[in-house]
Amino acid sequence: MNKKINQLTIIFLALGAFVTGTAEFVVSGILELISFEMGVSISLTGQLITIYSLSYAFGALFLVMLTSKFNRKKVLLYAILTFIVGNFVAFLSYNFLMLMLSRIIMGMSGGLYIVVATNYAATIASPEKKGSAMATVITGFTVSLVLGVPIGTFLAGYLDWHYIFLIIALGTILLLMGLSKLLPIIKGNPSLPMKQQIKIIKDKRILTGLMTTITWILGYTLVFAYVAPLLSSTANFTIEMTSIALFVLGSFAFIGSRFGGYAVDRWGPNQTITISLMVHIFALFLLNFTQYSTIGVFITFALWGIATWTTTPAKQYYLVSLKPQSSEIVLSFNTALMNIGMMLGSALGGVIIKYMNIVSLSWIAGLFVVTALIFIRYSFILEKK
Repeated sequence: MNKKINQLTIIFLALGAFVTGTAEFVVSGILELISFEMGVSISLTGQLITIYSLSYAFGALFLVMLTSKFNRKKVLLYAILTFIVGNFVAFLSYNFLMLMLSRIIMGMSGGLYIVVATNYAATIASPEKKGSAMATVITGFTVSLVLGVPIGTFLAGYLDWHYIFLIIALGTILLLMGLSKLLPIIKGNPSLPMKQQIKIIKDKRILTGLMTTITWILGYTLVFAYVAPLLSSTANFTIEMTSIALFVLGSFAFIGSRFGGYAVDRWGPNQTITISLMVHIFALFLLNFTQYSTIGVFITFALWGIATWTTTPAKQYYLVSLKPQSSEIVLSFNTALMNIGMMLGSALGGVIIKYMNIVSLSWIAGLFVVTALIFIRYSFILEKK
């Protein structure tokens, strides 16, 4: 019975990852609507993703460290409660500054939640299922791309976009009630001094692995953050067509996240990460030519989604395997830097849109993923030595 309760708890933890992921990226599909209502440019509206990612990184790194001594159940529940407040602020926002504030609240609480939730899942799972439990929580995040973002984008075609955040808030209240009953109490641990934490990432294998995280997700976000204006200007997509394209991308992202775990067990992280990054690069360079065609966009998005999210569990597995005794710290740094990469991607995308042509996004993004491939190959060489 205890096993079944733990499995249900892990599913609920994954649902938490789902709502934080939806809140982060749903803005991508409704950028133009927010831009029009708030009276700001598309490039400035894109910074809503930038500020969320920066706040998420802060939560994943510093708030995790600051709260490490406290009861983990209380930390997790307060993080969800704060996230709900952030969504209500977004729902009530009547100007751009208030909307920005809501993104900071959501981002910081979401970053704290994802690290504590992933570690919670690993702690309550049986020893042979720890990796699978962590992957389930990560899958919750990728499912937000499959369902949350395209559904939110689709609803924005029929409802005022503010109501998307109200729906997220109400759904998260139900989640909070479920987790408050299901979560076992886990005591906090004394936090490692910052000097010891920095020592871990001074390991060149870890450092180059983390640089892979930044450049890989930067390349992905550079296009993803501005997918709605990109497709409307190149393929003349309506908001409904954009939601379908995002559904295709998200569906294959989900397949990729599940396949990534299977591929690591079968072929190891070296081959899995290398091949998935190569396919990712190919998809982004291909998009430079296919972004003008509906069928071309759908096929390229399928390839792009599966490649990008096959990398995710494989890379986390690789980083944790380098320092298994410090897995939470490594995971915390990886999550924080992943969101810094997202922040840089959305910020740089805004600059490209302002000073260059929006159609240039995909090939510039491809160059960043090439850099990620170089970093991880160097990390593998160091690991062999």
